[in-house]
Amino acid sequence: MRSTVLTILASLFLFSATELHQLVKLPELLRHYREHCGKGSDMSFLGFLQLHYSANHPQDNDEEDDNQLPFKEIKVIGHVDNTVSMHRYENRTCPEFLILTETITHPEGMPCYRANAVFHPPKS
Repeated sequence: MRSTVLTILASLFLFSATELHQLVKLPELLRHYREHCGKGSDMSFLGFLQLHYSANHPQDNDEEDDNQLPFKEIKVIGHVDNTVSMHRYENRTCPEFLILTETITHPEGMPCYRANAVFHPPKS
């Protein structure tokens, strides 16, 4: 069941978002080739493709049939790319720092100098 659903979704995507929907017109290509062969021409299939898909296609009064062939006309596929733009607020003002001018004292009232005692020269 899951693979069936995935196959259907994938085929819907491929036929709607790409030029693969032109492959549905392949039977029309074969029908038109048989029609040309029925008119008594001994044209090969590659010659038929060259005749119908080259720039110098002759006017043979079957333009409506020729335009039904696959990849003969380009249809615009409704495709829109949406970009997601994240708005980021930038504050370009300088931050203000508060300077505390309080003096920190020990409970005894005087600072401790024992940490600096290591860096004094030895006493003799």
